[in-house]
Amino acid sequence: MARLNQMTSLTMTDLILLSALGLSILASVLASGSRNPTKSTINAAPAQSVGPLSTSLVDITEASTTESEILPSSVVEGSSYPSTLPDFSAIKDVRRKKQAFFSYLLPKIRHENDKIRANRRLLLVIRDELRTGETLGDDDIRFISTLKARYRLKHQADLRSSVNDLLIRVDVVPESLVLAQAASESGWGTSRFATQANNLFGVWCFREGCGLIPMRRDVGLTHEVTKYDSVQHSIVDYIYTINTHSAYIGLRNIRATTRSEKQHFDGLALAEGLLRYSTRGIDYVREIQQLIRVNNLQKYTLPIKV
Repeated sequence: MARLNQMTSLTMTDLILLSALGLSILASVLASGSRNPTKSTINAAPAQSVGPLSTSLVDITEASTTESEILPSSVVEGSSYPSTLPDFSAIKDVRRKKQAFFSYLLPKIRHENDKIRANRRLLLVIRDELRTGETLGDDDIRFISTLKARYRLKHQADLRSSVNDLLIRVDVVPESLVLAQAASESGWGTSRFATQANNLFGVWCFREGCGLIPMRRDVGLTHEVTKYDSVQHSIVDYIYTINTHSAYIGLRNIRATTRSEKQHFDGLALAEGLLRYSTRGIDYVREIQQLIRVNNLQKYTLPIKV
């Protein structure tokens, strides 16, 4: 599996997103003024970022408004963060190990979710324009086309249908669910796949040399466990898989219903959509839900905003 490429220069899409994001922020202001890896069966393609990874914009518009209960501030990950895991196996006290694990991963998860929120915010602006009968500009149409390609959305001639379908995919994965799956799949950051491949979610790949070969791989199987350049890439790939793979349509529908009813995102509810993440099926789902309950992970999920 090809590794993720870092975007190092502003492209036309960057300019589109920056411009549109500015419009979104302005609109908002005006409105307020008035996954054990051997069990996994899903292959995740690497995600390409749509638009610039502008930490400053994200900090201002989203992350700075809510502070984590386990972190002193809501600072999100930048390029200076370490690309490999700390040695969690060296922490013998279970409670301290869990705390260190959550503290390490939470800002990374929020960093990726913040980028998704930025794209979603632009989609909502475009949706509202379509509802009022406005004609979209070329930049907006290119933005929609770029997102459709990234999120594997089949061609649709109707722009409004495309935007509505994109809004089901372009959405965050609750921190509680990501933390629980990372803990389960990586043995709290101590598994071989986590420490040697930065793979916290047991994501498979199918090209020879793309990752690590499972020691107990069944005869006849050729998959490997994807190797990532960094933990952040592992998180990006996992969230991208949840948002695009056909195995998780149910999870995405649960999430969309939650939004339409304006409820708080619930990792326990969304976990019901993970039946195909592991060959263990419902037993895997119950394990993830138990991890969320026992560790009180729901408190780390940010409230629904956009």
